[in-house]
Order: sequence, then C-alpha cells, then structure tokens
Amino acid sequence: MRTGTRAGMRSRLRRRTAIVLAAAACATGLAACADDGDGPTVTVLGTWTGAEEEAFERVVAPFERRTGIDVRYEGTRDVDAVLAARVEAGTPPDLAAISSPGNLIRYARSDRLVSLDAVPGLAESDRDYAADWVTLGRVDGKRVAVVVKAALKSLLWYDPRTLSERNLAPPTSWQEMTSVAGELASDGVRPWCLGLASSSASGWPGTDWIEDIMLARYGPEAYDRWVDGKLEWTSPEVAGAWRTWGDLLAIGTGTGSGSATGSGSAARATGTVQVGSGGPMRALLTPYDRAGADLVAAEPGCGLEHQASFAAGWYGSAPGGPVPGVDYDFVPFPAFAAPGSSGAGAAAPPREVAGDVMAMFKDTPEARELIAYLAGTEAQTLWVREGSLSANRGVPPNAYPSHPVAQRLGKALADAEAIRFDASDRMPGPMRGAFHRAVLAYVANPADLDAILADLEQARQSAYP
Repeated sequence: MRTGTRAGMRSRLRRRTAIVLAAAACATGLAACADDGDGPTVTVLGTWTGAEEEAFERVVAPFERRTGIDVRYEGTRDVDAVLAARVEAGTPPDLAAISSPGNLIRYARSDRLVSLDAVPGLAESDRDYAADWVTLGRVDGKRVAVVVKAALKSLLWYDPRTLSERNLAPPTSWQEMTSVAGELASDGVRPWCLGLASSSASGWPGTDWIEDIMLARYGPEAYDRWVDGKLEWTSPEVAGAWRTWGDLLAIGTGTGSGSATGSGSAARATGTVQVGSGGPMRALLTPYDRAGADLVAAEPGCGLEHQASFAAGWYGSAPGGPVPGVDYDFVPFPAFAAPGSSGAGAAAPPREVAGDVMAMFKDTPEARELIAYLAGTEAQTLWVREGSLSANRGVPPNAYPSHPVAQRLGKALADAEAIRFDASDRMPGPMRGAFHRAVLAYVANPADLDAILADLEQARQSAYP
C-alpha cells in the first residue's frame, strides 16, 4: 500500500527542515520564540499524490500565509481504505477529499460527518455554482461536502484532421455519431478508442459509457432511480443501455445494422464486441490512459474516444506534441434520438460529471476556514492554473491556458445547469465493484448479458439497505 509519494516526502522534509532551523534560531537567540512551537493546524487526507499533491500544496499556500494555519496533507491512492480504518479507529482527519460520493453517503448516514450548513462563507461561494453542484454535497437534505475538483465526463474526443480528410464533421447528434463511426470503419480506421485496464478499478471507462447512455436515452429520473438502487439492473432501461453500447462498439463489423438503437442485434448475433484489430482483448488489456494514443498518432489507429475532460492532458503529452484544437478536440456526448424522431428525445441531456468532494470529520475552526477557502473563487482559480477545471463561475476565463480546448472545457463545465455525478461513484462500494467487473465480462462475451445483468441485480439487492 502506498501512502504517499516522493513529492509528498519532499514536502514533509521541507517542513521538518523549517522546524529544525526555527528551533536552532530560537536556541541561538536569533529569533523570538514562543514556548510552544505548534501553531494552529488542519489535517487533510486525500487521493492526490505526485504532481496533484504538489498542486494542492500550491493551492493552499496563500491560505497558510494569510491565516497562519498549517495544512498538513497526506496523499494516498488507497484513500477509501485508509479513511475507513481511521474513522473506525476514532482517529479521522479533520477533512478528507472523497472521490466516491457513495462513501460520502455512507459516512453521512452513520453520523460521521459534520454539517456544513452553518460554515461561514459557504453560502456566498454557493452563488458562483449552478444549483446542481451544491446539491451534490447534500445527503438527506443536510450539507456535508463541497466540490473542490471537478471533471466533465459527457464528451466525445476526435482528431479534426482524421475527420476532415474523410469529409466528416464532428458528430452533434446520435445519428451523426453512429454514421461517423461507420464511415471511419469503412475507411479502415477503428471507430472507437477503448481501454479498460486500470490498476485499481479495471472496467470503469465502460461504466462511463453505460452511464452516459442511461442519461441520454432514458433521462435523469431513470438515472437517479438506478443510482439509488430503486431500478432493477434487469429493467428495460438498464438492459437497453448495455445493448446500445454493444451496438455502438459493433458498428462497422458487418455483423449488424449499426443503428445503435438499443436492440443489441450486432453484439448478440456475434457473441463478441468487435472493437477493431485485436478484438475484445485489446480493449481489456489497454490501459485507460493509453487508449487515446492512437487517436492523435501520425497514422490514426482509432477515430473517436468517449472520455472525460482529463483526457486532454494525455493527448497533449503524447509523442510529437499534439496541438489542442488542431490534433484533438471534443464535442458533447449527443442526446439519444432514434432515426427520424424528434421532440424530447433530441433535447440535450444532463451532463455527467466527476470529481473530489471535501467533507469534515472533525469540527474545528481551522477546518471550517479551509473548507470554505477551497470552495471559493480564489482557491478554484488556483486549481485551474494548475491544470484542473472548476465549476465555479467566478473563475476568470484567463485562468485557463490560452488554447481554445481548455477554455471551452472550463466554460462547458461551469455553464452546465443540469448535471449528474458519475453513477458508479455514487453507488455503494460492493455495487460499484460488481459494475466494473460486469463491464469486463460483457466486453469479453456480450452473449452473456442476461446472466451478467442477473448477477448485477443480485448485487443490488445485497448492496443497498
């Protein structure tokens, strides 16, 4: 288990060095010293390590200078397990950044969290966010968290040159998306970049697909019921989302109509989800953050990728130095509408988002000050300058890098009025794990979908109270 990084150790070493130097100055009479060298502190546990940890330290540096409060941060990639152990031992941190709101709900309902309803400054900060962002921090009507980092998930990425060389336009509707995928396949380009491998949660990129399809095809009410454990996994809506995804991945294989209307005919007919050369094994073995390398390669190996806003960082660091807006760009994930249909089905769906929420486990004045600061425009602007996105509308546009992709991502996130948090992240841990594994099983053999959904339904009955 890794509980920190080289960057974190460097940071702690700098702090210890400063303490030693201060003590030496006191001993030699070179500085005025109080009897007690410890000032006010606030402890924070989070998942940010490496460059993200260093970025967080820069974000809180102005707060520390201004208030004299020492922010003592610990980063670990296994934050869920570390936090659970400390909460059970009665030694939680003052604040914790949580990436899975399903865990937030569990802590709130077991009375482990401090209500933030009366924290000074939060009400003022809330005015800079769309109402749905504030709602994300509420459990059973009580404010228990604030969103401190955010990502936009409902996106389709593409290489403008790959499309323009084939006289294709970026897809803005469901029908256009399926048509572009088919045209790419007919020209020898694998339609979808897909990588499902992850060191800790293989399968999660596939859950994002299912979640966006649920929102786009069946709407937020069905999505919310599904997230809350009130919609069966064997229901027509959930099964339809899986089959629609199977049809999308099967486009261009010659095994089905390619209409992606949710019938699942292509996937069921072949018993295999075809995702180009290498078949399902390619998707199962490709790391999630390497799938898009073929998108921006000199010779494109795939044409479209469904991935969150943070994919821009992967594209920009690929060999050859791809240029945003020239070598990669994005469009919103389209609303679902069957060919020839119109009306409500064609309306823009709510956008799926993700991120880290900060919750308070120990009520101290220092913790109250820090959590209010992190939600405010000053800290959010600093996060943006470190390469993140913010839903805070007070963040100035010039805080983003000058290239248009970053600015458009920031605007799309801040302007989104209707949002839904990543469904699997809001589900109880056992349900989330079962969902991840089900994606892998489905890609390996979609003919088993009925059995896969039946297993997920059993998991739902066990995971929810």
